[in-house]
Amino acid sequence: MQSKSEPISVVRVVLGRRLAVVSGIFLCVVASIMALHVYLLRTVAPLDSPALHALTEQLEREGGNDELRQQLRELDLLARRAFFVRQWQLETGAILLVIGGLVFTVALYLMTAGERRIPDFKQCPGVADPWSESTRARQVIVVVGLLLLVMPLAFVLLNPRDAGLPEAPTGAGSLPPDVEQAVLAVGAVPPPDAARTAFSIDRYWPAFRGPHGLGIAAPDADPPIAWDGETGTGIRWKVDVPRPGTSSPVIWGNRLFLTGADATAREVYCFDADTGALLWRADTAGIEGAPESLPDVLADTGHAAPSVAVDGQRVVAIFSTGVIAGFDFDGRLLWGRDLGTPDNHYGHSASLLIAYGLVYVQLDQHGASEVLALDVETGQTRWRQPRAADTSWASPILIPSCEGMQLVLSSTPMVATYDALTGAPRWSRDVLSGEIGSSPAYAAGRIFAANAHAQAVALDAASGEVLWTSNRFELPDAGSPVATEHHLFLPSSYGAFTCVDAADGSLLWEHDFDEGGYGSPILAGDRIYWITSDGRTRIFKAADTFELIAEPTLGEASQGTPAIIGQRLYIRGAQHLFCIGEAP
Repeated sequence: MQSKSEPISVVRVVLGRRLAVVSGIFLCVVASIMALHVYLLRTVAPLDSPALHALTEQLEREGGNDELRQQLRELDLLARRAFFVRQWQLETGAILLVIGGLVFTVALYLMTAGERRIPDFKQCPGVADPWSESTRARQVIVVVGLLLLVMPLAFVLLNPRDAGLPEAPTGAGSLPPDVEQAVLAVGAVPPPDAARTAFSIDRYWPAFRGPHGLGIAAPDADPPIAWDGETGTGIRWKVDVPRPGTSSPVIWGNRLFLTGADATAREVYCFDADTGALLWRADTAGIEGAPESLPDVLADTGHAAPSVAVDGQRVVAIFSTGVIAGFDFDGRLLWGRDLGTPDNHYGHSASLLIAYGLVYVQLDQHGASEVLALDVETGQTRWRQPRAADTSWASPILIPSCEGMQLVLSSTPMVATYDALTGAPRWSRDVLSGEIGSSPAYAAGRIFAANAHAQAVALDAASGEVLWTSNRFELPDAGSPVATEHHLFLPSSYGAFTCVDAADGSLLWEHDFDEGGYGSPILAGDRIYWITSDGRTRIFKAADTFELIAEPTLGEASQGTPAIIGQRLYIRGAQHLFCIGEAP
């Protein structure tokens, strides 16, 4: 008697066979098309067009031919579009192969689902074993299907999306390699044509704590370790700063920028970085909406605590009043606006950053905290994000990610990241408390934040996952940490300096100096440079054990963070600006 399940089993087998045939054909077709595309990418590369090479060579001979340059740009753009279209087709094909493979697997399951009873053909001598034969057939089909699935996927994996993608031809308007690196590093405006040949990556310090605000000098930086500000030994030049301030030097090429302020004026200064000559000074008086009276601030903070930011053509400064202004490199006011006096009981001190034509402003205050991105040319607001943050004195940093640059801010109670172009929040973690004066640090995919009387924390830069926390060592209260792949260095205003393992937060060493400081340490090569309040620069090894190298002195107090350019060190003292390095 035929059971009711037998017709259902037959239907399953028939349906499975048809699905297997259709999905197998589909896999063969997609695999063939993908193989063809891989072959074409290897043999007929759009970016290796003879016409493109010919135009490039012609432009090298006719450097002033603007019409030819435009033709080259258009052809290069078309070639790149064709290249990426083929890459997109390969990626789409890989997705289709995965879907086809899943359908093929389901079909095999349906083919076998209706044949669960295995007859015992051993009881019938001389009779063929159709079950074994069909099993071998299925095995062959599975192997062939897997090959069809794996081979094209291997082609895609072995041909990354940017494989074979050359740089845009130099004649198409790109910058020399060193300029390109510097511009990408700070998101800056390229220097004028006349300055490009003289510009190099080690000639800029575009914001507080250098590129991206990370406290790390260029790889080839080799600043001096011996000088004496009183006798002039090792001092290239030393000049007066017109008005007081605790902002730190910012440099682009041969121009150095500082701010100064007192009860009568808030000013921006531009010095010649080679000679110390004051090239110009610009006042922010007369900006519409600027408050008539100054806020109450701590004497150690003052009215010119935030450092400026530059992009190669413009300098932007902000003061304790909330007045922010942009100037060109000749000191002409481009724009100015009043952001409102920050409600900050110590005084506003968050420094600025510039990238992608935007200047980033961290305004953490009582009751109405926010982060803004202003157009560096006009000062208009491009985006703003309200923040559930209390008052802080930290400055933002910029870090790379797969989705583009991230803006990282620390405050009470959180470390938070934002898309640098759009301001879209990425992630936020409530890991801090107290009065936050130290800025975050970054290295090797990890973000670090720390605050005295709270804790130090390491976060995964991509996800915000907490990697470790610790409060078993001395923590910063004003100066900001600096990080490497292996170490996290933590200063304090009372003299304790700590080094911990960046991977797990375990203590490597602590050293108690006889003086602390509000400045932040800077990493140059394998050395840390940290200025304490008495004007001494504590220089020691960036290593697993503490090794003091030298303690040269300025001869006057300092609350600054040094700027390091090549073999020079720029430091702001209480009265003077110093350039330490080779003699003129």
